[in-house]
Amino acid sequence: MAQKSNSVYASIFVIMTILTVLFLGRCSATNEKTDKEENSDMTTVLPPIKMVLPDDSYLFLPLEDIGFQLVFTEEVDPDVVESAVSFEPELDFTVQNTKGQYVKEVHLRLQEKLQSQTKYTLRIKDVENEVTGKSETIQLTYHTEFQGDKQIADLQWSHDGKEILYLVRSERSDTAELWKVSVKDGNEQLVATEVAWPGRASWSPDDSTILYTKMIALPDKNYSIPEVRSVKKRGREENIIVSAEDLKEITYDDYPVNVYSWWSPDGKKIALQLDMAGEDAHSDLPRFMATVDSDGKDLQKIEGEIFVGWQKANKLMALKTHKSYNHSRSYRYDLFLVQVNEKELIQLLLGEGQISNLDRFSQSSDLEILATSHWKSLNVVNSFKMEGTEIFLYNIEQNFRVPISMDSGYQKHPDVDISGERVAFTSNKEGSWDIYLWENGTITQITTGPAHELYPAWSPKGDKLAFISTRSGKEEIWLLELSSGNLEHLIGLE
Repeated sequence: MAQKSNSVYASIFVIMTILTVLFLGRCSATNEKTDKEENSDMTTVLPPIKMVLPDDSYLFLPLEDIGFQLVFTEEVDPDVVESAVSFEPELDFTVQNTKGQYVKEVHLRLQEKLQSQTKYTLRIKDVENEVTGKSETIQLTYHTEFQGDKQIADLQWSHDGKEILYLVRSERSDTAELWKVSVKDGNEQLVATEVAWPGRASWSPDDSTILYTKMIALPDKNYSIPEVRSVKKRGREENIIVSAEDLKEITYDDYPVNVYSWWSPDGKKIALQLDMAGEDAHSDLPRFMATVDSDGKDLQKIEGEIFVGWQKANKLMALKTHKSYNHSRSYRYDLFLVQVNEKELIQLLLGEGQISNLDRFSQSSDLEILATSHWKSLNVVNSFKMEGTEIFLYNIEQNFRVPISMDSGYQKHPDVDISGERVAFTSNKEGSWDIYLWENGTITQITTGPAHELYPAWSPKGDKLAFISTRSGKEEIWLLELSSGNLEHLIGLE
């Protein structure tokens, strides 16, 4: 009997032990769940976002050193923002060092180059919706531009229409090669190496000489400096027009980082624009202008910062930073006329900072019509787009300026024909970059398709357009005969 009683007690003890274990386990699970819920409730919700830069979905070249700026309605901890941000495809990034401070503006710096023709998504989680007050994930999509292993730029027809100059840069090179190609048979010839990039080359008015900027290495430095050189059309020997040391005298004993040059209409003078080292190519740091005789003599500093075009009677047009420059990366300029011999600004053409964020320009042969491209808005962070987003036409004699407007997309690379009545340009209205033609206020699309068409250049007679196309998957030069619509492949890069 005692044995049976002991057995019953043992069974009861086992059952009680099991129940205790189950109860304690359930309590532990409940506590764990409660802890998780409490931790979930402790997730930091970021305040509403006021603005994200870039503020449009198209990222222009270059695709390296891209930055993003997040502007919140209240101060935030940058470390919390860093944990809330992600990219797809995944990208490594850093948050600008703020030394533990809470800030409203958080800067993200990508640590790798973006891929061309790729869609990227920026996500910011746990952001308060300003209307509902609830937490949400902000999602922004960006598209990158095409960029091949080699780039072609700056197509320049000879005045007789027989040859075209162009620059070629390999992806990992800081300089370019200068080439020319025969329009008749497509034969190519290397003109010069170590040419400045970005840069330009140009034919003298009689086509006898080619002008460009050469980058030369300093023996005791780890960087190169520019000097202005020329080469004869049929030769290979380079002649120094303005040496690096002479350029240094113009810029108050400091080497420029790049120089752009333009022949005067009569070929007797050369205008120079000297860009100094700075944060970007469009900073408010000093720029200088000068003129020199075509043989390299009589180098003179003149008033102005950015060259815009030659005028008759030995005059040229130049931009100077407007006095109300606002230090917010919106660069506004006044347009002046400069008398070369007197070296001074002699006439204000467009004042009150009407010229903003200039990219490039093109002139008619009579010098009366000027097409300029600009940035519609500065929407990049810590770096600048290399090319513009809108185009203006300026009648110099009438002092009248109007935009070339389209209902969507960006416009860039304007080129005015010999008459000044037509402007070829590039737009991404349909998604890819195509060539468009403006004439008497009417815009016509010239090329179509998924390929990118860039840098249109009028032939001297105005009957053909040369342009760069990616229709083969790499950049090539094509010719379009406007009357027939015939397309001709001129050269392609290996």
